[in-house]
Amino acid sequence: MNSNEKMEFPSGVVAVFAKTPQRGAVKTRLQPLLGEDGALSLHKSLIQFVFSNLEAAGLCPVEFWVAVGDGTLEGDSLHEDVFTSICNIRNIFEQAAGDLGARMAGCARQVLQRAEYVVLVGADCPSVDADYLRCALGHLEAGADIVIGPAEDGGYVLLGLRGVPDCLFAEMPWGTADVLETTRARLRADGLGWIELDPRWDVDRPEDLPRWEALRRSAAEREGGGGVAVG
Repeated sequence: MNSNEKMEFPSGVVAVFAKTPQRGAVKTRLQPLLGEDGALSLHKSLIQFVFSNLEAAGLCPVEFWVAVGDGTLEGDSLHEDVFTSICNIRNIFEQAAGDLGARMAGCARQVLQRAEYVVLVGADCPSVDADYLRCALGHLEAGADIVIGPAEDGGYVLLGLRGVPDCLFAEMPWGTADVLETTRARLRADGLGWIELDPRWDVDRPEDLPRWEALRRSAAEREGGGGVAVG
């Protein structure tokens, strides 16, 4: 029996989407409050927290899918310390070129060549915990084609797929509060069914920071000050 078969959902893969940590290029909406260095530190902390939590759940294999900024691998962006310190290099993949939709679709297509279903999670979504992930994986294992975890800001924190319908990815208003409603409307128009989970929050706005700080303090207390790396 291989290690995957010991997991609760060996037929699935979780793909954690993360930007390469680059000063000035991450968490740009929070830079006026935190500064470039503070935004970079936050970005790294979120990457470590989200990946470590989901991998520790042991539900299915977890992979990093990394956006390398300007499209070059200058400085070996895929092998940044923040990734290799918590993930085997074999589980780090480069996102495709293009907008977020093209990159998500490209990841899903690749993963679905070797898994029955995939769950995409943003590295800035620390509210996606083991129970939430288990719920999404359970729906996919039971045969659901699409599972959406809505975000409170109008996007989504999680997307589970058994296929790659174009309507989910092409010409979507990424980065706006209209993503979720547009997604629902397109799915209805194409006659596609989906499962929708309870809304969760991500870390994009100043008002998200107190919840993030409370969450990581709680996690550190549960681990006795160790365990999950939270920066």
